[in-house]
Amino acid sequence: MALGLKEKVYCYVDETGQDPASSFFVVVVIASAGDQDALRHALMDVEKVAGTGRRKWHKSRPERRLRYLDLVLERRLVHGEVFFGVYQKPIPYFFPMLEVLERAIKTKAGPRYTARVFVDGIDRQKAGELTNALRLRDVRLEMVKSRRDESEPLIRLADMWAGCIRAALQGSPETKSIFQRALDLQRICEVRGLAKFPQKGKTP
Repeated sequence: MALGLKEKVYCYVDETGQDPASSFFVVVVIASAGDQDALRHALMDVEKVAGTGRRKWHKSRPERRLRYLDLVLERRLVHGEVFFGVYQKPIPYFFPMLEVLERAIKTKAGPRYTARVFVDGIDRQKAGELTNALRLRDVRLEMVKSRRDESEPLIRLADMWAGCIRAALQGSPETKSIFQRALDLQRICEVRGLAKFPQKGKTP
């Protein structure tokens, strides 16, 4: 990096669990400092091959969404850039999002950085509150903005992992398998969890 230039860390955030059917809340942050356009194109190719298109987890067929995550792991598209937290409800979704974002940014960032955060469907008021809260935690933040999953493949990736983690914790054998694989490969990083996730080499 040239002298005086700051590294840019890009974060893409989605969640699941605000509905009454879930007793816990899952937040996923994709934190990336690399070539965003190259990663977007690679993810869109995965969406095409898997047949998910721009659909979110709950709108995709089970075999297609699992194929999507399988391809993401197989092609090594992200490694240590997916951060997640699982929180017992009731809890305001703002606080889990704040904690996972802070950990993700501080883990990925070098000594000189600035962060850009994109959250699925966040409104302007909440974006301002999240900006202030992150800055109070000494996160060097450029902005927090809303970004819809329809237009951002990295938000869709966060959504897919959030859906997978929720389903795994609810006992789905297929999602447990791919979730465990991602943990074993250290492709996803736990910030906080309700469950005692299996250690490497153990099958859930």
